[in-house]
Amino acid sequence: MINQKPIVFALILIVFACNNIYSQSVRGFVYSTENAPLPYVNVYVKHTDIGTTTDAEGRYYIRLIEEGDYELIFSAIGYETRIIQVVVEDKEIVKNAFLKNSVVELEQVEVRAKRRDPAYEIIQNAIDFKKENSKQVNSYRCNVYIKAKENISDREKKRREKQKEQDEIEQMREEDDEIFPETDPALEQQKIKEQQQAQRTKLAYSMNMAEIDIELNYRYPNDIKEIRNGFEKHGYTENLFFLSTTEAKFDFYQNLINVENLNELPLVSPLNLSSVLTYKFKLEKTWFEDDKMIYHISVTPRKKGNASFEGFIDIIFGSYAIRRVDLSIEKGGLMFYDKFRIQQEYELFNDSIWLVTSQTFEYDTKETGREFSGLTSVKYRDYELNIDYPKRYFNNELAVTTQDAYERDTGYWESIRPEPLTEEEIEIIFIKDSIHGVYNSQEYLDSIDAEYNKVTWADIGLWGLGFMNREKKWHIWASSIPGLIDPFSVGGLRIGPYFGMFKEFENHKSFWASAHVNYGIRNNDFRGSIYLNYVYDPMKLSRISFNIGNGIGIVHQDMSFTGLIDRSNYVDSRYINFGHSSEIVNGLYLNLSASIKEHSSLEDYKFGTLVQDWVENNVPRSFDTYQLITSKIELTYVPFQKFMREPYKKVVLGSKWPSISIAYSKGIPSVFKSAVDFDYVEASIQQKIKISTFGTTTAKIGTGKFLNTESMFYENYKIFPRGDRWFFSSPMQNQLIDSTIYTTDWYFELHAVHHFNGALVNNIPLIKKLKLYTLTGFNYTWIKETNYHYLDYYAGIERTFRIQRQRFRIGVYFVYGGSNNSKAIPSVQFSINHYDRREKSWDY
Repeated sequence: MINQKPIVFALILIVFACNNIYSQSVRGFVYSTENAPLPYVNVYVKHTDIGTTTDAEGRYYIRLIEEGDYELIFSAIGYETRIIQVVVEDKEIVKNAFLKNSVVELEQVEVRAKRRDPAYEIIQNAIDFKKENSKQVNSYRCNVYIKAKENISDREKKRREKQKEQDEIEQMREEDDEIFPETDPALEQQKIKEQQQAQRTKLAYSMNMAEIDIELNYRYPNDIKEIRNGFEKHGYTENLFFLSTTEAKFDFYQNLINVENLNELPLVSPLNLSSVLTYKFKLEKTWFEDDKMIYHISVTPRKKGNASFEGFIDIIFGSYAIRRVDLSIEKGGLMFYDKFRIQQEYELFNDSIWLVTSQTFEYDTKETGREFSGLTSVKYRDYELNIDYPKRYFNNELAVTTQDAYERDTGYWESIRPEPLTEEEIEIIFIKDSIHGVYNSQEYLDSIDAEYNKVTWADIGLWGLGFMNREKKWHIWASSIPGLIDPFSVGGLRIGPYFGMFKEFENHKSFWASAHVNYGIRNNDFRGSIYLNYVYDPMKLSRISFNIGNGIGIVHQDMSFTGLIDRSNYVDSRYINFGHSSEIVNGLYLNLSASIKEHSSLEDYKFGTLVQDWVENNVPRSFDTYQLITSKIELTYVPFQKFMREPYKKVVLGSKWPSISIAYSKGIPSVFKSAVDFDYVEASIQQKIKISTFGTTTAKIGTGKFLNTESMFYENYKIFPRGDRWFFSSPMQNQLIDSTIYTTDWYFELHAVHHFNGALVNNIPLIKKLKLYTLTGFNYTWIKETNYHYLDYYAGIERTFRIQRQRFRIGVYFVYGGSNNSKAIPSVQFSINHYDRREKSWDY
């Protein structure tokens, strides 16, 4: 039989020891001398790492392991530090403390605050430790869940509440009508159902949402690869932010944060090496989380600009790692939003590694009376640390979306969501899915096609005719009566129809065709063309095209506005064009083209007089009709081009490296009476560089040379178009050449422009409120044939504005330039520019 006395005795000792541990503690309140509770007072046990801070009511609690004599230190900014001795026994001790205002310390604090708040030392420590903190792990894999949605505004919620009240009133009226019916109950019931359906549909379109499930792979310092295992969207999601981890990286351990689709300039991190030049810091409060002290520091820009944050950052004492971030960017620094806020949460792994587990983005904008409010929440979970990835696992492919990702069912999403959807989200998703199911049913598609394919007077007189089969994914359309008229053609008014067709195949290959024919009133002539384009490999961006027709051809497509009204720039052209383009390997594109043309002079063509005098000696060139066959081979290479792979297509993300292009053109003689015989080669390098917070520089170097000039005509020359007197052309083009110049020999050109993106005017207190952008640049051209040198300089001011979700900027520029053959002249020019959201760049 087992002797139970030792066991009972051991249990008594354990209970007694635990009771002693619990009893060996000190608690109390900290007050000012005016008996006001003092929150956020630091309370430490001298010569130990044990400590805490008082709560909002001035209460503190410290647990000690051993009995003995201790000294408690109470310290707070603006008060005298106080030391209280306590004797800890096997019971809880209550010690209240009263802190006196310190005139001397307050004066020191005030002086120090003007010079250096304690936050500055904390931030400097965080900067000193950021290399260790940013490289806490060499690699990891984790799961990322993203939910991005358009929030329903308070105005919309109030409208719904008002509608609900109205519905209740209508319900009461219906009950009265049941007693005293005045109308047909069946019609009333149908009307109610239609109203309810309309209300549900409106509710569904009041919020758009996307859910994404990602496996994220990372290797220090910048290698990432995401695999999208689930992708579900409800409604229109183009305005939502952060639908992929490749879209933005908010790493506050970096000096600068580049998010091109959010802000034109890199954003300055609070932990930038020179952050004290950009921000003011203030230690707001401290507290303990478990046994770690947290510094809560406010971050305020020293001047309002478009490259800085405002908000708070929490730093952990000892490791000086980031615990959390809550920072905002105001309208002046945003491209499409009026306000943007990011919140980050870091959690501890393996006792020493702090990794992001949560990101939240809030973004708002207003456009044409509509308020858009977006919210994206990102959860990181199931971290696997220090994974030994294969050598070639990380490459230029940053993301892969599987076909299964688009086919996940409700059960899948319920199993991976970190938190369930709200009742409102569930209702809206249900309505949207119901609408989507109806809209994609065969019966509905057939009915919609039948309705769309009806010919109405509105189609004929305004919208144009359309015929569609959604099941087979083809669409044919033709111009309306107003669309028959083109009043701005060369030679005046022309009348004629336009036809188009689009067909998409199951594997996302597509075919496009268009045709037009028209009649010129002034010159009594018929012209027209047919264009065919087939995308046969979306993954390699491969396409083939064919174009045949007769029309007015423009010799130099990149002409300035003056060049576009210069009649010497046009010819009467009959043509057949062939084209093929494809990506050979990632970033290397091959373009092939060939043309068979017949050109005639327009000297007998009748023009209008509206813009005749805008160009001196504005008459067409006189020449004999000739035939020409030309071909061109062009290779373009973008090193280290990043991309995403969808199930049937490739999405190019760009590269930080320059774009290199080389092309060879050949005039082929004798075939089909072709009268040209030349060989021409050209090359160019173009690069865009972001220079810290000082803006963006775009530069292009180009050169070319004719290897053979046996037989050539004007359109085969290398042409440098004339500039405009008032309109600013692309910065990659000479601005003040007073006449068109061409060469049949070697040339060299260099173009560069730097957009300061507010870096200069933000230092001028009054001017910066105008939200102006400044730029400067130059153009240089050398032509060997005539030893021609041209150089111009320019500086300008631009103002950016939005129309709907489109971004524009209007500019005024001072240009000064000339050549060794002409006197340098000054000029003031104007322009308007558009931002291409797909390409994520301005037109120039």
